[in-house]
Amino acid sequence: MSFRPLSCLSQVEREVAERLLSANPVLSLYWTTGIEDLARGIDNRLVHIAAGDAGIIFGAAFGDLTVFSFCGALEDADIAHCIAVPGAVELHVPEAEAARYAAIAGGRWRQSREMLLMASPAMTHNDASGDCRDLTIEGVSEVAAFYRRHYPETVFDDYMLSMPFVGAFAGGRLVACAGTIAMAERLHSALIGHFVTAPDFRGKGYAVRLGCLLLDRLARRGFGRAYLATTSENGGAIRAYEKLGFVPIDKLIQIDLMP
Repeated sequence: MSFRPLSCLSQVEREVAERLLSANPVLSLYWTTGIEDLARGIDNRLVHIAAGDAGIIFGAAFGDLTVFSFCGALEDADIAHCIAVPGAVELHVPEAEAARYAAIAGGRWRQSREMLLMASPAMTHNDASGDCRDLTIEGVSEVAAFYRRHYPETVFDDYMLSMPFVGAFAGGRLVACAGTIAMAERLHSALIGHFVTAPDFRGKGYAVRLGCLLLDRLARRGFGRAYLATTSENGGAIRAYEKLGFVPIDKLIQIDLMP
């Protein structure tokens, strides 16, 4: 059996999936946000449970991009289901098994990059300076255009502006953004990202100021922990996240497949 939407899982299958994913805090967050999104009518998660409930592949479809995470014991045939998914695909795989996954990807393999998962040890109220402010759905056109111009490979969706999302302005122009990708209200934790600064404004501390404001907004909504992911070669971003109090908790390999 290949992938099924989260909405098609039985209660027993959901319990198996939650048990398999619960040992990893980031995968648990992914699962919980999937359940909470489903209750809001968003059914974009994909699930494959291996034979004997030995492992699980959990995916999320964002427009033309599908992202898969892996947990437990999986056979090559399980992983091959991901390779058959059309469009752009990201595999977030255990470092020790990266060569195996790349071999299964075969001709669809495009590149492999080291991916660092980081967590905030605590959430505090810490407002930012006046040039940083909240972004809302009213400004979706400006925000979407900003990402198309400066970070076209990222996945930005209008619904993200229903969650804490912040921007920095100079001369009335949007010059930097950061936001929430997913919120697990039951776990009081969130996944943040989309930190982007326009080239002419880099090196001015916008990432740290926006991060402070974003964590402040999440803390005020009762969230106690935030996670983010970045590639290991992105040293400038890692230094900014460390200034915000983030610490590495895991290392994966991101395998990008050709559409």
